[in-house]
Amino acid sequence: MIIYLIGATIGITFAVVKYNLLDAFLPTELFEALDQPEAGADPLQSGELSVEVGAKRVVAAPVQDGPGQYLLDVPEGLSVEGPIAAMAGNRPVYITDVISGYTTEVAADVPAELTTIRPISGCRLTQPLEGTEVGHVTAGTTGLALPILTYNDMDLAAAVQVFVNLYRKAGEAEVRPPAELAYDVYDVAVTETRAPVYLVLESVVRNRIWNIHLAPGARIERVILLGGTQSGVANLDPVVPVEVLPAQALAACGIQPAYELNRGHRFFDVLANGPALDKAAAEVDFAAMQDAIAAYNTWFRDSFGVLADETRAGFGGTISVVGPQPGEAEPKAVHAPVQASRIRLTQDAYFEIRGQVAKREDFVARVKAIATAFAFGDLANLRQGVQF
Repeated sequence: MIIYLIGATIGITFAVVKYNLLDAFLPTELFEALDQPEAGADPLQSGELSVEVGAKRVVAAPVQDGPGQYLLDVPEGLSVEGPIAAMAGNRPVYITDVISGYTTEVAADVPAELTTIRPISGCRLTQPLEGTEVGHVTAGTTGLALPILTYNDMDLAAAVQVFVNLYRKAGEAEVRPPAELAYDVYDVAVTETRAPVYLVLESVVRNRIWNIHLAPGARIERVILLGGTQSGVANLDPVVPVEVLPAQALAACGIQPAYELNRGHRFFDVLANGPALDKAAAEVDFAAMQDAIAAYNTWFRDSFGVLADETRAGFGGTISVVGPQPGEAEPKAVHAPVQASRIRLTQDAYFEIRGQVAKREDFVARVKAIATAFAFGDLANLRQGVQF
């Protein structure tokens, strides 16, 4: 299915967001222990910074000088605090050194064409051709949401319950689609021009669009989309094959993405200095994590010919780089906006673009219609105790 759309032009701004991808791979048994406050932690030496991580402020030191000064090793994971991108091996580089015209302003970006694709059947992905360079990007949420969302009946039911509860209390309520229903954008700058590039793009976000930016001469052989629920790719030549294996399919295939934690992660403090029971549990979980990392590396090598942890580019922020850092005389990747682009994507039961949905067919209208039907046609009945 192909949908043609027309969008408006937007201005250019820049923002940097942080996200702790590594926590997504922690065994759930550790969460309770890791949430405990640190007692008697020694202050860091010169160069420390106070940064906000979640609802807390923590003191952290930069990983290194140069672009590494914006990558902080904090107890909750690595935190990006400046204009840097991730390269293979999770090496930081200044965004301006790898891509020209970069912007993270996407809230009003509407593609010109949308093509629906489907996840693959089974667990076997097409392997890279001989002589191909494998690029591997991992990414968590960026907060860069497109005005495109997809959802299902369970999402509607959850929103109806919230609406009903609020309406009963106040006699009125507003419906807002949950943020996770929108497609979150992550940028991939491809600077490799010596050989075709086979892209493995791995997400932990529910709905994700990967936006591809090519340096002159860069060629994409194939794109593999791993993880998440619904995903897609923008600004990719239509002839390039795209294969999708979402999180549910990965789990069904017995594949669990797993990586080493950053050195400053609180887990290691629990492992070394925690109470006896927490420490014992952490030791068991640490061994399980090492097994999971080894297993994922083996699957990744068997599937793509490289190791996952050695090739991954993605410690947070909004952009990763596949290929070398261009020299002064070499061309950088060129920013390609989502606006008026072509996107190939998977989608859920319902799909909409804000401002381009038929009347009474958007998320808000669907929620209100369901709630009204259960209230026998009159929302005022909710105040009288109508049950769902």
